Amino acid sequence: MQALGKLDYVQGKERPNVDCILCAVRDNDERVKSLKIYEDNLCFIVLNLYPYNPAHLMIVTHRHLTKFIELTKEELVHINRTIQGIQLLLDDLYSPKGYNIGINQGRDAGGSIEHLHFHVIPRYGSELGFIDIIGETRVLPESLDSVKLKLENIIHQFLNEEFFNNFE
Repeated sequence: MQALGKLDYVQGKERPNVDCILCAVRDNDERVKSLKIYEDNLCFIVLNLYPYNPAHLMIVTHRHLTKFIELTKEELVHINRTIQGIQLLLDDLYSPKGYNIGINQGRDAGGSIEHLHFHVIPRYGSELGFIDIIGETRVLPESLDSVKLKLENIIHQFLNEEFFNNFE
């Protein structure tokens, strides 16, 4: 089971003492739990530590940016192509019924990390059960470590040089 609330984390009580948690993940800082499954020269991908669903991923810019409008053309195209590749991977591995894809730019928009990142949340249909609603606890059928291992084992079949270079 996964607790829905991440209040302590958002309030800073559970956060590691680093300037930016996503920069620390990018830099493999030992003070942070890393759920990184992929990295290239423009972005990296991590599992969300507080997922809404199994395989809730975040595509993160390598550069420390806070606004969507700060992306270069190269980053914008590359990140969108990365999102397409992630959807293909998740379709193959988990067969979700749909996706939520987006950003929460700024605290007032729901952002809890001041580093631009894109959420890819697979949706599986009727996801909420009794415990989710009454117990304010999210039941996830698979652990983060299990999901991480599955994704790491096949991600390069989907995100590779051919995938990024051979599309129109």
